[in-house]
Amino acid sequence: MAKFLKIPLTGVANTPEQLVSIDQIVSVVPGDTAGPGTNPTTTTRIFLNAAAAFDTIQVTHTAALTAGDVLKAFNSALTANPGGVVSTLGSPVQTAQVPLAQSGGNGRQPITTAQVNVTYTAIAFS
Repeated sequence: MAKFLKIPLTGVANTPEQLVSIDQIVSVVPGDTAGPGTNPTTTTRIFLNAAAAFDTIQVTHTAALTAGDVLKAFNSALTANPGGVVSTLGSPVQTAQVPLAQSGGNGRQPITTAQVNVTYTAIAFS
């Protein structure tokens, strides 16, 4: 039975998600097709072992708060859910939440900036 990686997409017309066969994935690396190391914070490439059709999938996304977290999310999704059929790619933190500084011990801590997670905004097959 085939297993798939589900990549949730934001702002992509008529494509809320993309499924990729895990059996065809050879490697996942940060950076775009212009060369290794180019745009590693906002682009990730998936190399496939495809005899025909597409050999590379390029995913464009927002930058994670911590460098390497998007690649870690891809690798975690690929190694997770061993008995399942679909594994969903997670979204690392893009902007950490910021609580209001406390001057007393009132037990309540308001949040001034909400946490924002990475969104995947484009996908291209080549």
